[in-house]
Amino acid sequence: MSKSGKSEVGTLVSWCLGGKSRFQIFACIGLLALVGSVFAQPSRSGAATPSQVPGSKYYVWGQVRSPGAYSFIAAPDIPELLSAAGGPTEYANLKRVILIQSITQKRMRINVQAMLVSGQVVRLAPGDVVIVPTSAWYNVRDWLSVITTASALVTLAITILNWRQQ
Repeated sequence: MSKSGKSEVGTLVSWCLGGKSRFQIFACIGLLALVGSVFAQPSRSGAATPSQVPGSKYYVWGQVRSPGAYSFIAAPDIPELLSAAGGPTEYANLKRVILIQSITQKRMRINVQAMLVSGQVVRLAPGDVVIVPTSAWYNVRDWLSVITTASALVTLAITILNWRQQ
């Protein structure tokens, strides 16, 4: 990847991490999946497949402590990738993790909590993107914050109107 490509990806990641609207979050998921698949395309020279290249890249986004691209010599599973990213945040929804496979562009929803309990292993392929969404509680907390602020403003407006009428 060229230096300009890296800076463009960095700009895209910065924009995505600052996203507050649902549109921006969903746009980022799609764009990051596209970027991951473009930069993870196998070499056309036939010299080596991505699984044979040491340090293949795997991507993790969303509610992890350090989202980004991670290199592994051997193909990791999802918990290994999440661990490399510093683990999930307290707002992560591990029951609805999304895996976007780089080769097929297939999207899979994975319950990582159930996977850990059952001992199931899902190995990743180079270029795969794992997205850890926010929990419902995080969204409720955000809406409660908005409602609380709106209520305070309405109370302030009513108080001012009552004060002016006296």
